[in-house]
Amino acid sequence: MQKSVIEQILEGIKAGRALYERSAEETLSVRDESTASELCRGDNLTYMKKLLSEGYAGKLKLIYIDPPFFTRSSFNASVVLREESGAKKQVHHLAYDDKFDRNLEYYIENMTARILMMRELLSDDGLMWVHLDWHSSHYIKLVMDELMGEKNFVNEIIWCYKSGGSGKRHFARKHDSILVYSKTKNYYLDVPLEKSYNRDYKPYRFKGVEEFRDDVGWYTMVNMKDVWNIDMVGRTSAERTGYATQKPMELMKRIIESSSKEGELVGDFFAGSGSFLETAESMGRKWLGCDSEQLAVSIARKRLISAGAEFKYLQQDEAVPLNGRAVVTVNSKEELEDGRFLYKCSLTDLIPDIETGSIQMSDRKHVEAALRGGRLSFADYVMIDTGAGDGFTCNYLQDARSEMLFTASESFTAVVVDVFGKEYLADIDNAHI
Repeated sequence: MQKSVIEQILEGIKAGRALYERSAEETLSVRDESTASELCRGDNLTYMKKLLSEGYAGKLKLIYIDPPFFTRSSFNASVVLREESGAKKQVHHLAYDDKFDRNLEYYIENMTARILMMRELLSDDGLMWVHLDWHSSHYIKLVMDELMGEKNFVNEIIWCYKSGGSGKRHFARKHDSILVYSKTKNYYLDVPLEKSYNRDYKPYRFKGVEEFRDDVGWYTMVNMKDVWNIDMVGRTSAERTGYATQKPMELMKRIIESSSKEGELVGDFFAGSGSFLETAESMGRKWLGCDSEQLAVSIARKRLISAGAEFKYLQQDEAVPLNGRAVVTVNSKEELEDGRFLYKCSLTDLIPDIETGSIQMSDRKHVEAALRGGRLSFADYVMIDTGAGDGFTCNYLQDARSEMLFTASESFTAVVVDVFGKEYLADIDNAHI
């Protein structure tokens, strides 16, 4: 007999606690709090376990997550193949799968283990923000009450937006819910002020009440309400990455600004394409981010490097050899006065490792055509390590379709990233110089 919803929630919490206990068996060490920001590609449970083992327990002032919503759907990202002629072909590619075929109990188990891990990472004066929608917010509210304590519930933020579909069998669903919980009663929250327009936009002239006037009418300043009207990332927005479920930086800014201060450590363990991380970087916060999806992390990494962020990049799983190849050709090499060299290079070949099964059927013809006659259209960007330190450090991020200009030592390393987020260690062709 099928278990009821309540039974699945209870069993899911029980199984999630067990999963957390198995994952949390680590000896803690002291971590240098000045450590730089980090981006990790891999399972967030494993990554958070690693953070706890390195002494991050109680270090994060703010944790925001935008986890799977239990929609039982798959989500695509759109990538663009740019041909030599300048024509652009949009290709829809699987971003992540939110089907959770193993039912609600399995979803609750996975969320429980991760919420418990985040609770350990959260500081005593910190806040956890969990972003959901109508599919699962009511389930996770019960889980959060159980794990964080119902008395530590702070807010349910309703984020309203205009975009999205509607149907004739229900009112248009145009909001998400963000559950906010503390670890103790001593949490930090700086509630911003907002305009509250007077009735009929006329002055009240109440004694002791300061009133203001703008082009709309008279208003007072009040503590911000828990309903936020912020537009989605539009199709023409400069923020838009093409990644499914991308959230606007304005929403991220309001969360970060209200519950952390400059220089403090914040985290997002379902980082997606990096909206929270880029916003945190722009606001002077240190950050920790993790996502398991290759394409998401590739987009986030590009955004963060382009924003000038300095961070460690971790990849949990061993790099799998790709059935592909990239070649960067050195067009010229000029020695400079400081002993370094000025390089001019081009990406001259890319044989991408394509998984056609993750590409929407109607778009496969574009991929097949590009494989036959324009493989460089699969290239997104090139990361250059100038040879200044141990391991790979991206000192330059270059557009893969234009000539690359950079300074480096006697040799350098180049990693080519394709539009699907796969990375290829490039062969360097010095033959003709």
